[in-house]
Amino acid sequence: MKQVAGTIMLIDKTGAPKFLVTESAADYHLMLADQEDGRTPLATILAAIKDQLGLNVNDLRLGELSNVIIEDQDVSLFVFEWGNIAAQKLSENITSLQAKGYTFEHPKTLRGLLTQIDMSGVPHFN
Repeated sequence: MKQVAGTIMLIDKTGAPKFLVTESAADYHLMLADQEDGRTPLATILAAIKDQLGLNVNDLRLGELSNVIIEDQDVSLFVFEWGNIAAQKLSENITSLQAKGYTFEHPKTLRGLLTQIDMSGVPHFN
């Protein structure tokens, strides 16, 4: 089954980007969702963010779309950013995500994850 990946980018207080990932056995992973029949890749990842993470997807803005290769599989990767939401709401979202096993990490920390992803693909819309 085809998969779709997603992450949320958060800019920290120093202006550096951090990305939403899960960590297991010292490895980081992007959020993955199985492509659902009758749904676009975007609709699939938004539904996963809403259902699995409990986030209000209306607060998110699509920042990037890439087509990547993960473990020899062609995957659409969506990178979202939060729109203009209150600091208190953002803090609540981060706390809720941490309770679900998600964390925001700097790209330097994610080197192992990034070496597993071939970013040479081009965006694909379907």
